[in-house]
Amino acid sequence: MIANILRAETAENHKLLESLMFVNEIMNNSLSIKNYKKLLTINYIIHQKLENKLANMLDAEIANKLQMNSRLKLASLEKDLEYWKIDPLTLPELNFDLFIPEKNNAAVLGALYVLEGATLGGNVIRKHILANANFAGSEMGLNYYGVYGEELGLKWKDFVQILNESVLEADYKNCVHSANQTFNNLIKLSKQLS
Repeated sequence: MIANILRAETAENHKLLESLMFVNEIMNNSLSIKNYKKLLTINYIIHQKLENKLANMLDAEIANKLQMNSRLKLASLEKDLEYWKIDPLTLPELNFDLFIPEKNNAAVLGALYVLEGATLGGNVIRKHILANANFAGSEMGLNYYGVYGEELGLKWKDFVQILNESVLEADYKNCVHSANQTFNNLIKLSKQLS
């Protein structure tokens, strides 16, 4: 099953990205507002550049099965930027070539695996941020990390099932490559903004 292969083949990049995205600070409730704003900025830039492209590159049948319209996170990120008074027009340009997968379901699903996977930890991250004294009374600025609310587990399960059904073995390599390159987008942007 491609989901298991993706987990194994992207583990190294996943671990590196976590180290750049303040996971320890989040988990021990010491994340600063400055670093939270950096996380929002990274996620916003990547979603702003990739989200609609990826959604439109999928075959209509797969997009419908995934209910892609309900998976778009840019609006939640825009609300968070507004809450934290981050002007999207002042954000830096990328200093690297952004990877955008080819128009191929396996490649697009590989990229979406990374973006959907980032959401999977959202509820845990949100809980820790809310337990952090730096964020007292800031619940309205945490839309992205609670984007799926109670549907989180179900949406991930559906995504994995559709991913496994849609990616043929011949396309596994392409799917894994796309996922790793999407992780690299996030890694490079994290390093650029550090």
